[in-house]
Order: sequence, then structure tokens, then C-alpha cells
Amino acid sequence: MSQEALVPGLKFAEKFNLTNKEIEILISVLEKPCTAEQLSSKLDKNVTTVYHLVQRLKLKNLVILKDKDEKGTNIYQFNESMMK
Repeated sequence: MSQEALVPGLKFAEKFNLTNKEIEILISVLEKPCTAEQLSSKLDKNVTTVYHLVQRLKLKNLVILKDKDEKGTNIYQFNESMMK
């Protein structure tokens, strides 16, 4: 990874006091909006753990509710307004 991308990313993580697990979730949500179940299978983590991490990111205003899928499950996406 280039230093041009790494340094701002580290500053962003430090600014919001992100843990390694929160960063994993955030990167996945940045790539594509998804549900907690999708994140769980993608990251090979427990669904409840992923759900709690998503809730922590919502409290930090980094992840927002985008929509609900056909089953009524919440789809989360990165809050792009936090990049400013």
C-alpha cells in the first residue's frame, strides 16, 4: 500500500479511535453496502459480533442505514459526509 493512501487512513482511524475489527468492517462497507450477515460470512466472524461492531460504527456516525433488503434486513453503508 502506498504511503499516500496509508497515512491519511491512519489519521482517520486515529481520529475516530477505531479498533482493528472496526476497521475490517468499515473497509468492507466502503467496498459495497451490505448486511451484517453478509459481513459475517465475508469476514468469517460471528453475526452477533459483527452486528455489535456495526452499532459501534453507527454511534461514531461512520456507518449509516442505507435501506432494507427484500427480507427486511438492514443494509449499511459508509457515511461519506465523514470524509470531509
